Amino acid sequence: MILVFVDECGDAKYQDYLGLSLSIINSTYYSHIKNQFKKILIAAKWDITKEFKGSYLFSASKGCAEVTIDERIEIATKILKLNVAKKNARMKFSYLTMNSSNQKSDYLKYLPALLNSVLSRATKGSGKDIISVFCDSRSDIKPIEIQKAISPILTAKKYTLLEQVVMANSDIDTIGILYADLVGYLSARIDTISNDIELFENISEEDLANNGKIKKLKSSKVLIDIIKQYSAYEVKAESET
Repeated sequence: MILVFVDECGDAKYQDYLGLSLSIINSTYYSHIKNQFKKILIAAKWDITKEFKGSYLFSASKGCAEVTIDERIEIATKILKLNVAKKNARMKFSYLTMNSSNQKSDYLKYLPALLNSVLSRATKGSGKDIISVFCDSRSDIKPIEIQKAISPILTAKKYTLLEQVVMANSDIDTIGILYADLVGYLSARIDTISNDIELFENISEEDLANNGKIKKLKSSKVLIDIIKQYSAYEVKAESET
């Protein structure tokens, strides 16, 4: 069975920014990944009553305040390394970015396209054509709306949806959604900081080396590079197509 987890992210400075993030796990690997994920947090003395979110990564005050930023980056490194098995990848990640003036509409419009680009045709065999889809909760979208949007893609790829699309409030047990959140956050930081022209104008080498956003950009790129199977896409504005 294929497990698909969906999260989305925005940006405080760029209000129209919308990113859709997918983490895909074969159910064969799920138990190992979830158990190791929790062990990594416990070993790092992270309070496991608090989720390990991407937005907590570079903030010493959010999440578990006793864990430093350097320690959080080390946690993220270990968590992301779980995606790699000896011979192949245990997980697949994909990210789609766009400018959006209507995030609900664009979420429902482009999530099917993203799924279509990353899902291979279902493998024949007992249970191998079953797919389960979990999305981080949004107040403006209902699970049935997502289900209707993605159903044509699942049918075309020969998958059978397990029961219904599930929208969950993320916590320490929703590790698939937390992976989508973490990778989405890192991807968004790479996008927005790299494209922040003002940040790079008239900046000295010393300031460049010490700038917090630049450090965040570098760390985000290092973490994303850990992923064995990662694809990134962008919806171009109509004037660019």
